[in-house]
Amino acid sequence: MTDTATAASGKGTRAAGAWAAVVLYVLVPAVIAALMLYYLLMCRRAAGEFGFPLDDSWIHMRFAQNLAAGHGFSFNPGEPTSTTTSPLWTLLFGLAYRVTREYVLTAAALNWLICVLTALTASALATTLVPRREFGAAVALVVAATIPLPWLALSGMEPPLFMWLSVLGILLHVRLRKTRGLRALSPTVVFGLAAVARPEGLLLFPLAMLDRLLVARCGGWGKPAAVTWLKQVATHTPVFLAMLVPVVAYNYSVIGRPLPSSYYIKAMNYGVVWALVMDNERLLLRSLLVAPVKELGSLLLLWAGNNAVLIIPFLLGSFVLLRQAGAPARAQHRSFLILLVLIVQPVAWAISTNFHRAPAFQGQRYVANLGPLYLVLGMAGGWWILQLVTRPGLRRVASLAGLCLVLIASAARQPACARLYAHNVKNITEMQVTTARWIRDNLPKESLLCANDVGAIGAITECRVLDTQGLVSPEILACLTIDRARSGAWRECWRQVIVREEPDYVVAVTRPERYQDAIRGFDFLKPKLIYREEIDDNITCGGPLIVVLQTALCKHPPKTPLSASAPVGGSSAE
Repeated sequence: MTDTATAASGKGTRAAGAWAAVVLYVLVPAVIAALMLYYLLMCRRAAGEFGFPLDDSWIHMRFAQNLAAGHGFSFNPGEPTSTTTSPLWTLLFGLAYRVTREYVLTAAALNWLICVLTALTASALATTLVPRREFGAAVALVVAATIPLPWLALSGMEPPLFMWLSVLGILLHVRLRKTRGLRALSPTVVFGLAAVARPEGLLLFPLAMLDRLLVARCGGWGKPAAVTWLKQVATHTPVFLAMLVPVVAYNYSVIGRPLPSSYYIKAMNYGVVWALVMDNERLLLRSLLVAPVKELGSLLLLWAGNNAVLIIPFLLGSFVLLRQAGAPARAQHRSFLILLVLIVQPVAWAISTNFHRAPAFQGQRYVANLGPLYLVLGMAGGWWILQLVTRPGLRRVASLAGLCLVLIASAARQPACARLYAHNVKNITEMQVTTARWIRDNLPKESLLCANDVGAIGAITECRVLDTQGLVSPEILACLTIDRARSGAWRECWRQVIVREEPDYVVAVTRPERYQDAIRGFDFLKPKLIYREEIDDNITCGGPLIVVLQTALCKHPPKTPLSASAPVGGSSAE
């Protein structure tokens, strides 16, 4: 190579590096911020204010309030309860809330930063497949521009945190698999943090150990390789378990069970665990054989909807990665872990829930960490396709054109997702938030509220809440034992707990056609309707109707005559 050619090559490399730096550290953060602002403006237009798209977001808010006030992990101050599904997010949110004393924009700012880190980490992971910095920058830009990232960033919840930790753990695992010393433990530490960020994170570490085994097998299995793998398992497992011990110990001390209460509530009536508890062979077979296939098929359709251009390259990229991971000479960073996570996590979710919720449910939050992996493999597959079908002199132009096509496909999906987010916030604001504000203004703060949707009700009213679902009320969850579930006696236990607690009011979200049945469920409290709120465009809440009932046990009557205090848009009844 001549000096002129060498200089030209060096200049091109520096130019590509400069372009990549601008994309990574300027354009990607700006794109994520701009999309979040767009969503917020849509939300303000639809709901009249900023808010959260789910009532679960307000549950995190309530825990953050109590953490900031020094009450620990509790929904009702002074009453320890199980951790949230993401104690790590709740802790971060609580620390931030203690500084700002504001929740919607504080959560948005925190998640914006985490989403930027996710895009940058996905970029680094992509370069383990295609070792070119400009390719990594392109992947980061696609991650920033693809749904449901803005929805998740504005959710007030943990999906962005879990998404980042998942991708970071995989990146460190791939890069540091052959590293020794304390640095080699860093992937395991991140996997432990991911498990504290979402229960699905519990799968990542075992899959990483399985990946080490598979890579060792492909490299020639023998006694030295087996011994090395066993030593790695023996070294890393105590570190991972140590990350979980505080959370598991706390849950045991509060509810007598290792996982957060939300797991046991959501597993009720669905999935393999419930099938075994109830000895339901039909449900067991559906959970093991049918649900995983439906979940994987729905997931592929979901990703195709997020970015249709990348679905074929994704399938090709998965095949190429599988071949590279099994052929040591063809890849610098060999790993099956991306593919293992993409397959095992949704299958495990389907088996545990019997495909009760499709992957698109609630802004894709239950499969949020899989989205960046789809984009990484899709972009890698697209890169490999271009290497096969284009001439060397045309590859730069073809790559740029392909990137533009991918970004257009991602951008085209943003308006619909923004409208969905705005609609979600509108529903929650018009039902739970409006009702919570009415309770705050008209009922004494000392009231005990018996509610089946507790987030906004607890966070805004700051009244003590008895959760009929058992998410934040250990005494209700205690009724759900195997023997009581099989005999149906848990319902009588549930009734006895409520009577013992003597609630002043019942707050119930239901459907109009089920309203009478819902009221009859509380006949033992002799309830009287005092307020109702109904919306006609519900796509978010468990039902379009929320009612407030005053019980015969009420010790804290309303502050003022309700006929004079009913708000516009709501109604009260004597």
